[in-house]
Amino acid sequence: MARDYSADMRRKKRLERRIKGYLQFAGCVAAILLVALVITKIIDGSKNPITTEPSEEKIGVVSEVLAPLPMQDTGDNGLVHADFGPVKQDENSTVIPWNAQTIRLKQRGQVNLEYFGDAAFLGDSITTGFMDYKVNLSGALICAYRGIGPDSIVKRSTQNHAERGQEIPLNVLAAKKPKKLYVLLGSNSLTIQGNEEGFLAYYGQMLDELKKVIAPGGIIYVQSIPPVRPEVTANKPGLEKNRIQAINEKLAALAVEKGCVYIDLWEVLADEEGNLRAESSAPDGIHLSAGNGYGAWVDYLRKHTVYDAASPWTPGTAFYVEPADEDAAQEPAADAASDAAQDTAQA
Repeated sequence: MARDYSADMRRKKRLERRIKGYLQFAGCVAAILLVALVITKIIDGSKNPITTEPSEEKIGVVSEVLAPLPMQDTGDNGLVHADFGPVKQDENSTVIPWNAQTIRLKQRGQVNLEYFGDAAFLGDSITTGFMDYKVNLSGALICAYRGIGPDSIVKRSTQNHAERGQEIPLNVLAAKKPKKLYVLLGSNSLTIQGNEEGFLAYYGQMLDELKKVIAPGGIIYVQSIPPVRPEVTANKPGLEKNRIQAINEKLAALAVEKGCVYIDLWEVLADEEGNLRAESSAPDGIHLSAGNGYGAWVDYLRKHTVYDAASPWTPGTAFYVEPADEDAAQEPAADAASDAAQDTAQA
């Protein structure tokens, strides 16, 4: 019995050693697999890092675009106007920013004052100066009202015209149906800071209403808000030049959106520092002087019109075509008639 007991104990110990060995081996294998899995995750993570931060990719940036998109306009000389981000073009194209400077109407010939005979001007007291100084616009309709803004036009508020009395501007324009409409509003609406969003919203609604009252195929010229003299902003901070320039940028984009033409009056009225030219300014620093103000303004408009072969182009300027010499054309016909009469008499 003692031998049997000792043998059983030896067998039991050998079995325990085997089981322990198996467990140790299994543990080593598991540890190796775990280490391998961790290493694999680290390698994958270095290739595709997981971040909780938002992507830094700029919205609206386009890459791999080889042709202008629908919201772009290819101009002359391979220039491409882009309204967002860099755009990849071929070697013959150059990307230029889509802003007020590129949207504004470029100089195109020069028309006579007759061009304004079927036009209308809608504006505030700055436009009233056309009447005050009796500026020759060939009988253009002047719808100018002191203190008015685009909201008054949209709301069809009754306004006081210096010559015609009480009237609703949209009704007057609807009766006239001008073929060209020049709009200049904003100096009254923007004298204080922080209301540009409401101003632009009303301006867009106003353009929608004005499109309904002009002649079919008519043109709406959206004119930039003019600069002022630097001393003006002390009492009217909303007219500070950088703010007005920023709003004019949005007016230019709005003009394109509404199918209108943008005219940048800063080209003719602003000095190198972005202030109203001293020689173009009235004493109050907001309104314009006669010759160097209103005269320069009209001259600028004459040189910035949408091309039309039928426009009254000034002789000697681009697009002007010499009229046919009717007398010269009639001479051969008269000679032929005389010869025919002589032949008849001889017969």
